[in-house]
Amino acid sequence: MNNKKYDVAICGSGLAGLTLARQLKLAMPDISIVLLDRLARPLPQAGFKVGESTVEVGAFYLANVLQLTEYFEQHHFHKLGFRYFLGDTTGPFHKRPEIGLSKFHFPNSYQIDRGLVENDLRELNIAAGVDLLEDCLVKDIELTNGSQEPHQVIYTQGDNKTPQTIQARWVIDSMGRRRLLQKKLGLAKPFEPNFSAVWFRVEGRFDVSDFVPKTEKEWHDRVPDNIRYYSTNHLCGEGYWVWIIPLSTGYTSLGIVTNEDVHPFGTYHTYEKAYRWLEKYEPDVAYHLKDNQPVDFMKLPQYTYSSKQVFSSERWACVGVAGVFADPFYSPGTDLIGFGNSLITQMIELDRQGKLTKETVDDANRFLISYNESVTSSIHNTYLCFGNETVMSMKFLWDVLSAWAFSAPLMFNSLFLDPSKRAKVRKGTGQFFLLSHRMNQFFRDWLALSQRRGTFEFIDYLTIPFVSELRTRNLKTNKTELELIDDHVASIELFEELVQVMFLFALEDTMPEKLADFPSTVWLNAWAISLNPERWEADGLFRPTTKPRDLRPVMSQLRQKIQFKSANKELVAV
Repeated sequence: MNNKKYDVAICGSGLAGLTLARQLKLAMPDISIVLLDRLARPLPQAGFKVGESTVEVGAFYLANVLQLTEYFEQHHFHKLGFRYFLGDTTGPFHKRPEIGLSKFHFPNSYQIDRGLVENDLRELNIAAGVDLLEDCLVKDIELTNGSQEPHQVIYTQGDNKTPQTIQARWVIDSMGRRRLLQKKLGLAKPFEPNFSAVWFRVEGRFDVSDFVPKTEKEWHDRVPDNIRYYSTNHLCGEGYWVWIIPLSTGYTSLGIVTNEDVHPFGTYHTYEKAYRWLEKYEPDVAYHLKDNQPVDFMKLPQYTYSSKQVFSSERWACVGVAGVFADPFYSPGTDLIGFGNSLITQMIELDRQGKLTKETVDDANRFLISYNESVTSSIHNTYLCFGNETVMSMKFLWDVLSAWAFSAPLMFNSLFLDPSKRAKVRKGTGQFFLLSHRMNQFFRDWLALSQRRGTFEFIDYLTIPFVSELRTRNLKTNKTELELIDDHVASIELFEELVQVMFLFALEDTMPEKLADFPSTVWLNAWAISLNPERWEADGLFRPTTKPRDLRPVMSQLRQKIQFKSANKELVAV
């Protein structure tokens, strides 16, 4: 029986466990770490795991915090942002309204092949002095509750069924959906409603650009050099989205994600059924798949969940999928890994100094759990918008601007690791959460009342000046506390203006006769907007608490992207 002692035992060597081991070694080179995993190298490339798409927060963690910029630049694709194809799926693909980028923008995010990166991270961790035990099955984790004695990890390895034991001061559950500690301690929190997914990989380049004839030159030219392939492509319809993601190892990842109330899991949970489902809902995808057999097929019903607790002052933690799992629509998985691993690294450092407090751990739990639940709740509201391209475009802008304004500074300037500094910077955040709550209801009401007068062909969201400026301002490092406060105030002010412009757009779609009540110099109480005219006076819509500002810059920039039909259905330039 192995009774070796370590400072940290990480059970599970997926992306979360491997990156945590590297981060701990970078922060504390003398720390002793053991990784245990059921799989042995070589891990398969392409047909392995999903979670390939990153956004700026997760990419910053992988490249900068883990000091792997050169590695990701050399071995994985740059991601060309999010791209959405909406509207009618039965007509020509190039007629579908499109939201996406026409060129790459710094800072980079990546499309990562999980098999490649996890093979490489295992090698890097071994080189850094981490012990790696492969072909291991963790049978149990015995916690020494309330004691300073080390925890025990009981496992078997290979064909040897004799249980072996490792002792560790800290034990980390990184065993994915097995969620050993969460289930053992009764911490699981399910999400409602239920969302499910299947996914598969195909060999070679599976490119949405091939769905459109080369003769449609205008469509191809608006995203030059045939680079739509490098986006995380979302094909959206009522209650579902389909992803298409490129992998640097020569494969393409495809997935189907649905709200089960609209598309029950049983209608697409095998490849044969999934193909027939695609023939019905995304026929262009099915047509181009017909001679391209998948290299794998995996499925995951009811995939989102949260937890009552993920960190403990009694020196255990759950990271990655072993703790919480957000809806993947906006690719937040690596963000959550980065936040969770960094908080654990901080706790272990404080513990080694004898300074770890229950208050620090409680704050970390509140931060990570609320972040996961907030992101997932917002995404689930977005699913409602897929069938209405105008409302979806506005909801997407709201969501992506919110992420850049309020999530990115947390990682780019390590704000989430300093609760007191975070509180100073985000003193006015309560305003935004109230505004966001109001907007979620607003988007639902807009959908219910929409006359579908809005239309667009292509929105390159980073050609909108106020969108680009907010992103550039908030995705910078090494800012002072005063600079971060100024950024936060500027973001709140922009959202206040954006809400009012979206409100006027919604009126133009749902009740254009009411527009006469709002002069061009209007300034409203953004926290009182609704599409119920009977509530406007009582809620204080016409009694703003802030000084008027000019809405025309934001209005004119959005009007260049979206057109509205008049009541007689003729398209009018606005």
